Amino acid sequence: MELHQLKCFSAVIEEGGFNKATSRLHISQPALSYQIKQLEHELGASLFHRRPGGVNPTEAGRVLYEHSRDVMEAIRQAKSAVQELAEGVVGEVRIGTANSVGIYFLPRVLWSMREKYPNTKPTVLYRHSNEILELLSANRLDVALVANPRPDRRFNRETIIEEKISLVCGRSHPLFGRSVVRPSELEGLDFISLSAKSPTGQCIRDFLARLDLSVEPAISTDNVETVKKMVEAGLGTAFIPDMVTSAEITCDGEPTGRLCRVAVGPPLFRKIVMVTWKHYETSRATTAFIKELREHASNWKGCGETENAQCIEAKSA
Repeated sequence: MELHQLKCFSAVIEEGGFNKATSRLHISQPALSYQIKQLEHELGASLFHRRPGGVNPTEAGRVLYEHSRDVMEAIRQAKSAVQELAEGVVGEVRIGTANSVGIYFLPRVLWSMREKYPNTKPTVLYRHSNEILELLSANRLDVALVANPRPDRRFNRETIIEEKISLVCGRSHPLFGRSVVRPSELEGLDFISLSAKSPTGQCIRDFLARLDLSVEPAISTDNVETVKKMVEAGLGTAFIPDMVTSAEITCDGEPTGRLCRVAVGPPLFRKIVMVTWKHYETSRATTAFIKELREHASNWKGCGETENAQCIEAKSA
């Protein structure tokens, strides 16, 4: 049994079929099929049920996959350990996060990592929170940054930011420039909504229910950047995490650009949580990333500090 065969086998399992696995491995489908057949021949067992709709692992395939994950992790840790002995803080840091955190908060952390630890190689994967945590449990990520995750005893959890979610409107909206509105004033307005499939979207839905507001979104999407652009275009108003427009509002809260934040009801917050897997030791590179993450989170303000900052900030979802 060769390591390359295990990599091919694991890719088929994790990508859910041969087609996606070939893209991940950068090999042709005949070459991948050959590696799997060689592995099956050596083991004397079929590893996949091959059906018109795709492939599923057999019982032998499931058992082999559990062991192959341990093998791959052991190899990754061995490689990292040897590199660290020779070079210090080096190696890959696999980060999973939602779009808002990855786009509006993470870049400064990664810039700091590059300056201090140029031999590290961060990779960032964007998914919904539940998918991110499943990838973390499968040891395909080292660190997850998610909003309001559900409790799970498999993971270590640390809240790094408590972020306000604000009502945001564009310059052409009737509420632009208002500092406070009553919940009743939101009745009948066009809303751009984050999908309730995301933790932040569900958090907003629950908040509106507590205010006894029935809001039927004019447009719904799972991409917070799309929500922001639609609000800027005057298609409606939206509740958006402050992270998303932090570069566009001054810390004194004065609207000076295309967006404005308006207070309504009691403040709404979400928690940005760092999640790590309990059962694996972190590499020096991952430990360095976590240190930088905590430092930047402790200094995060969620607003622009320059006089030229454009209006409102909306944090990510």
